[in-house]
Amino acid sequence: MAKTTAPAAPELDTEVASRQRDPFEPLFMGIIRPNDPLLGEHGNNWQLYRDLKRDGKVFSGLQKRILALISRPWTVSPIDGTSEQDAEVVQQMLEAFNFDRLCADLMEALIVGFAPAEIVWTVRDGLYTPKRVIKRAQRRFVYVQDDDTQPPQLRMLTQQDMVRGVELPERKFLVHRFNPEDDNPYGTGLGLQLYWPVFFKRKGIIAWNKLNDRFGTPTPWGKYPRNASKKEKDTLFDALKAFSNDGVVMTPEGTMIELLESKLTGSVSTQESLCNYMDDWISEVILGQEPRQKGGGALAAASKEREGVRLELTQADSDLLSETLNATLIKWICEFNGLAPCTVYRDISAEEDKQAESATDKNVSEMGFDLSEDAVRSKYGEGWTKRAAPPPPDAPAPGTEVERVAFAEPRNEAAAADPLGVIVDEALADWRPVMSPWLAKLQVAADDAAAKGETAAEFIARLPALLSDLDPDLLADELTRLVFAARMGAQAGIGEEGE
Repeated sequence: MAKTTAPAAPELDTEVASRQRDPFEPLFMGIIRPNDPLLGEHGNNWQLYRDLKRDGKVFSGLQKRILALISRPWTVSPIDGTSEQDAEVVQQMLEAFNFDRLCADLMEALIVGFAPAEIVWTVRDGLYTPKRVIKRAQRRFVYVQDDDTQPPQLRMLTQQDMVRGVELPERKFLVHRFNPEDDNPYGTGLGLQLYWPVFFKRKGIIAWNKLNDRFGTPTPWGKYPRNASKKEKDTLFDALKAFSNDGVVMTPEGTMIELLESKLTGSVSTQESLCNYMDDWISEVILGQEPRQKGGGALAAASKEREGVRLELTQADSDLLSETLNATLIKWICEFNGLAPCTVYRDISAEEDKQAESATDKNVSEMGFDLSEDAVRSKYGEGWTKRAAPPPPDAPAPGTEVERVAFAEPRNEAAAADPLGVIVDEALADWRPVMSPWLAKLQVAADDAAAKGETAAEFIARLPALLSDLDPDLLADELTRLVFAARMGAQAGIGEEGE
């Protein structure tokens, strides 16, 4: 049997395809450039993407996504699960400088690609704690990498150095990135996908307004004498401009102007359709929502699907932001103050449908299961106690005659005075003695079955044996007499008016 050769040990802490060896990304003076092609075409002007928030649809979509994250509760917990006191100290520090505001500021990386923030440290109660964390503009920073064994270094551009910038103190700046493609430290924001729909939407609105102005306001036409001076022409032009914001027409007297009429009317909706299409594009990029005309399905199902997608996006945003904060701000707070390592995270979960849960609990209860009091409180909150069971009925004293169920309800006085009813009652009086022994035996068997805990199916299975000693001939005779008495009374006209 041939011996297998052990694989060679892997190279540790090394990068083979480093940025310095990339022939498609030449580094000038070690400066790293964004790999966003649109930014490259505009001279790496980060304001290009920040201006997209001036569009109402973009701003609304970003607000929905950011506020969906900020509205969720957050908590700090120790990594080892035992240092609860240290985690409480870190939580109080974050609450003191408005942690939610910092998270909202860092979420600007969603559209730009990266968002830097500066930490202002201070000493409070003998502990190093953040006093403020301030968001800074992206245009003021650049990444430089001189050594392929070290990560890119964030530098700040100043008037003294507008190319490579100056070095920054350690544990002073934190950066949140969104989609850092090819390990590019600048990230790639949604601005790359949002720029063109916003651009075309703005052009469509301009054309739409011109169309409305053209069909809503007539074009003024002024005529001047052929021998009019320049001053008279200028006066006429100023007068025409006072009537119109778009265009005017000036011709000498006697000049004929013919217009080729357009087939378009004031009800044209091409520009409106273009703007709606771009709004759908923007919503799909930011919120993951399908266009309105392609939603499909019932309204409730489509709404539930959108809610599920938004919940997943919020969960992803929370995880990525928590990863950044735990690797920078939270880690530095713990290291500065000698605290146990902690992490911050947000609780992102869908709201429970109490109505659906209660319906499920009811169905399970009907199957013979009961919820414990602890389970009820965990599902529906505190304040619930189990209802006391009703007390069992008192047992009859020995020798007490137990009331049996009658086959006929008590007759009222009007029915008792009916002659036909009298005949039926007399016949029943002869029939009851025949049935009483059998009914008593049946009652004893029913009581015995209830005491033994038999089911209805088991009791019914025993009925043939109970009926075996019943005389059917005697019962048939009594029933025949009862029917015959009732029929004869009816034929004789007993009980009719006037009898």
